[in-house]
Amino acid sequence: MTEITDSTPEQPDAPEQPATPDLSTMPDWEKRFRAPRVSLPDWAEDAPDRSLFVSNATGTYELYAWDRATGEQRQATDRPNGTTDGVLPPDGASIWWFSDTDGDEFGIWMRQPFGGGDDEPAAPGLEPSYPAGLAIGRDGTSVVGRSTDEDGTTIHVVRTDAEPVEIYRHRESAGVGDLSHDGTLIAVEHTEHGDAMHSALRVVALDGEPVADLDDTKGGTQELGLEVLGFAPVDGDTRLLIGHQRRGRWEPMIWDVASGTETDLAIDLPGDVNAEWYPDGSGLLVAHSFEARGELFRYDLAKRELVRIETPTGSVSGATARPDGAVEYLWSSAAQPPRVRSTAGGVVLDPPGMK
Repeated sequence: MTEITDSTPEQPDAPEQPATPDLSTMPDWEKRFRAPRVSLPDWAEDAPDRSLFVSNATGTYELYAWDRATGEQRQATDRPNGTTDGVLPPDGASIWWFSDTDGDEFGIWMRQPFGGGDDEPAAPGLEPSYPAGLAIGRDGTSVVGRSTDEDGTTIHVVRTDAEPVEIYRHRESAGVGDLSHDGTLIAVEHTEHGDAMHSALRVVALDGEPVADLDDTKGGTQELGLEVLGFAPVDGDTRLLIGHQRRGRWEPMIWDVASGTETDLAIDLPGDVNAEWYPDGSGLLVAHSFEARGELFRYDLAKRELVRIETPTGSVSGATARPDGAVEYLWSSAAQPPRVRSTAGGVVLDPPGMK
């Protein structure tokens, strides 16, 4: 065996590192770029005081658990290359996070108690893969999308204390879009037609039996894509909010997967338009991006009326509607780093660390 020796030439001493910056004399514009970042918090549907967010306060992006009832924040993950993919189940009892190897996005879902404790595999029996979507139901059932070079995309239904059951497999890319509020329907984004840039949609039952299909890549002069934005948050409601490109930009539309009815919202705003459900299913929180600025609106589904949500001057890069009717949004400006504000008043979450 040939011995491997270190042949690296001797290097000069590294220059002395500058002292820690003096925050009291640092101009606001510099603080703006040095400040730690924070994401818009996710919250558990049935336990909205339990939230999960991402921050790079430690130098790498990691997941943080936030108990709003007590104000306690806890760093949930700590890995050399960081952790950014995390999900809260509806009951908020645990944190699911994706554990890859050295940032290569190939790994498995892990789970730990919300209040802290040991990590364990969240879906025992599934081999490592690239993630392809995840949805978790109220009864503990999860729908796990996986992608590998050998198998293409597979989707498994994982019930508590049971072996994973494969319900979908295809060589082309696909992913789990959402699970209905009552846990009976799964929305899948897929590219079985072979165009990885433009997805079609399929809704299936938990056993994989097809329920409905929607494909905008057929019969047109250009390829058009669809995306899943979420099922209505009401038991037994078969409305699925989706994004489409039928007018040359991204817009929301409601597709009732049981009746096949498509409701075009025709929101008259320039630029791309995104949306998510209000928690009671009566309206949509509309996010509008145009000329590097973000705006928020509430769309009342009964009145088909769009009402502006006032936000301070700056940029809005994400928003979510809370059960009490308030809207939280990730806001920044030329002078201020990203922070989470609320229409109920003021800042609800500052980046940890430098202020």
